[in-house]
Amino acid sequence: MDNFEIMTDSSSNLTPDLAREGGIDIIPLMCYPQNGSEMPCYDQNTVFDGHAFYNDLRKTGPIKTSMINAHQFTEAFEPILKAGKDVLYFAMSSGISGTCAAAMQAAAELMKKYPGRVVRVIDTLAASFGEGIFAMKASLMRRAKSTLQAAGDWAEDNKRRMCQFFTVDDLSFLQKGGRISAFTAKIGTLANIKPLLRGDSEGRIVSCGKVIGRKKSLQAIADLFDKHAGYDDNETVAIAHGDCEDDAQYLASLLKKKRSLKDVLIRCYEPGTGSHVGPGAVALFFMSPQAVK
Repeated sequence: MDNFEIMTDSSSNLTPDLAREGGIDIIPLMCYPQNGSEMPCYDQNTVFDGHAFYNDLRKTGPIKTSMINAHQFTEAFEPILKAGKDVLYFAMSSGISGTCAAAMQAAAELMKKYPGRVVRVIDTLAASFGEGIFAMKASLMRRAKSTLQAAGDWAEDNKRRMCQFFTVDDLSFLQKGGRISAFTAKIGTLANIKPLLRGDSEGRIVSCGKVIGRKKSLQAIADLFDKHAGYDDNETVAIAHGDCEDDAQYLASLLKKKRSLKDVLIRCYEPGTGSHVGPGAVALFFMSPQAVK
């Protein structure tokens, strides 16, 4: 039953401890700091220094990132197929990146080369923990002796239940990365307006409101959680932040007042996604009982 590997990309925000715990392989995206060096967005042997990374972003502004191409996916998938195992890969949203399409291209070519082997690519329509939570769920299902097909089907059937709400301090990071329009970014910088953003049902980043002031933006996200979250203590609730741990903890405290949560998973945004949301971003990820439009 467990004759398959679970893989995702570094955008999933799974840190080495979470990846090891779940037996999940991470394929890193790359980012390019202003000094011109190439930096992998994930290293299983290194603890990411989020404070140093976001301090650099504060000084330099947005930096470039690159998606994983089909050749890189082939290099990651093929050794697993050669070893007689299958692959279940959870991809970053096709609504914001070409990474998913590249994974599907590599998967199709490899399954022709290795008849009988399976590489299943799931377009999570999400990023950060919105993506990573599905990989963690698949890991639990594999541990419980579920098949690759069952784990993949569960993700496909439930991916539109994933709620992704976030706010940022500086919209220029999203705008320069092509995630939002220049007009949206300009409006959002006026009068200390803090945008409320979400991932929609097609995996794109869209506006869902705006408030004035930082704390009010975090309170608004907590209110969205109260509106959309169920009451299942076993569901994973996660927060990613751009080097603003205190704000993430404050949001977690608000969530715990609204639900009897066992825990809230909190991690710094990894560098690939963090390069686009920027310092000060705070994002909340959780599953709703039904699909969220």
